[in-house]
Amino acid sequence: MGGKAIIETYEERKAQIHSFNLTSDLFAGKVFEDLEACQELCQILMQDFELRLKDVKTQYVIRNLESHSVQLDILAETVTGDVICIELQMYSEPAPFRRIRYYTSCVDVSILEKGTEYDELPVVTVLYITKTDFIGGGKGFYQTVRKLQGSGRTVGEGVDNGIYERFFNLRYPTSDERINELLRYLKDSDPHYQTEYFPRIVERVRFYKHQEKGVIEMCEITDRIRQEGKVEGKIEGKIEDVLELLEEVGKIPARIVQRISQGTDLAVLSRWIRCAASASSIAEFEAKM
Repeated sequence: MGGKAIIETYEERKAQIHSFNLTSDLFAGKVFEDLEACQELCQILMQDFELRLKDVKTQYVIRNLESHSVQLDILAETVTGDVICIELQMYSEPAPFRRIRYYTSCVDVSILEKGTEYDELPVVTVLYITKTDFIGGGKGFYQTVRKLQGSGRTVGEGVDNGIYERFFNLRYPTSDERINELLRYLKDSDPHYQTEYFPRIVERVRFYKHQEKGVIEMCEITDRIRQEGKVEGKIEGKIEDVLELLEEVGKIPARIVQRISQGTDLAVLSRWIRCAASASSIAEFEAKM
């Protein structure tokens, strides 16, 4: 009886994983953390089949202590030191150009060490893939081109700042059949698909959808994310409880709000709730923190 339940649960989870596609951050992260698979993706989208990668990070966080940190879906580095940022945005969003600007600035700051000359900054290419054509030109591909107004000069003619942005969407085809096939596959992600253009990507999809070891790994990841989500939800709930109780006592100083909001220990947060419930003043609560 118990064994049957386990088998049914595994089969249900396997069916769920089989429904994943490469527009999912979770699934794409696992497939493209493989160097060769990510290299195929970059080669096709950049139309450069000589391109070689030496490092790939997925769901990569660049922490900024003084402002917003950013999490990049995929960050790759070529053997020549160039950087490629790949973003998969499947939800509706206003034109993301300023967010992309911030992302590239964070990449620059994380790379530029003290004393490094600005001309040593690497070339950064952003590959931005969306579900819809948010630009609205009825095309499947767009790219930015820097132009120095009044001079007639463009990229390659003295106005190259080393940042390139290429935008793809799943709504319209491009003029390149390799790119079209790849973008279609991001949506379909059939583990039995046959292609000469990106065989390693298909192989990784097949591993996580059909091979027992890959399916189990995906199950463990989804379980961990679900559990982390539950813990985060409990933390957020306790933080709200502390603040609500203190608001009944008086105005909460910003320093205390910040300290409470940064709490991550459930036991400590529970103690703060008890303190807030019994405190007759903010000062009394702060003394007991």
